[in-house]
Amino acid sequence: MKLPDQKKKSNHWEIIWMLAKTDLKMRYQGSWLGALWVFLKPFCIFLVLNFVFSNLFFKSTPQYSIRLLVGLILWMFFAETTTVGMSSLLSKASILKKVYIPKWMIIISATVHSAMAFVFNLIIMFIFLVFFYNIYPGLKHLLVFTVYLILIYGISLIFSFITAPLYIRIRDLNQVWEVALQVLFYSSPIIYPMALIPERIQSVLYLNPMTLLIEHSRVALIDNSLARTDHLIIFIAIFIPCFMLSLWLLKKFSKNLIELL
Repeated sequence: MKLPDQKKKSNHWEIIWMLAKTDLKMRYQGSWLGALWVFLKPFCIFLVLNFVFSNLFFKSTPQYSIRLLVGLILWMFFAETTTVGMSSLLSKASILKKVYIPKWMIIISATVHSAMAFVFNLIIMFIFLVFFYNIYPGLKHLLVFTVYLILIYGISLIFSFITAPLYIRIRDLNQVWEVALQVLFYSSPIIYPMALIPERIQSVLYLNPMTLLIEHSRVALIDNSLARTDHLIIFIAIFIPCFMLSLWLLKKFSKNLIELL
């Protein structure tokens, strides 16, 4: 027999999954390729960037192609999750006007599709690692990599919790974020090796949280090693209060939100 709290938690996840399934159906309605686009998008970009940069600029960089692939998949997960998370409340305006649903549930349900697509891309990425590059990450390194994945999803939720209610008030926010994503992309070590960047500039790039998460993920997966643990500890120490603050800001910014929909 379930306790009341357990029933409440169960209902929450049932609602999240129901909303996520609705998003999936609406997203691929009328698309004959459907979910195949989830695979095609990152790997088409990878093929173009790999052809250009591996042949013209980074011929001498060891394992450049797989490093580029890992960086792209992690980045596109972050970009997709933050984008759909930001617009999640506005896209569910018709539901929010009729039924009370906690705002955080709406935001999380919107990011489930991105998480599912990311898992699929991860499988493809590991196939490349093992069968094309003969890279076999150890269990310890896979666990550390999983921590980095959770942190990427976590900072995506932090951003979404803050911007989703603001987007209803400021409709140009999505345009601003598109530009910001481009800036963050080129300030992350995705298409270029971090080792080629001067140390004084590296410290600036590390202000972008995705720089640390992408670079350390590559170290764990490809180099089968561990980056500095003090960096990870500091990151988590900053992440936890930021996550709590984002939930508080979501609650604060959501006051009288229905009237603006």
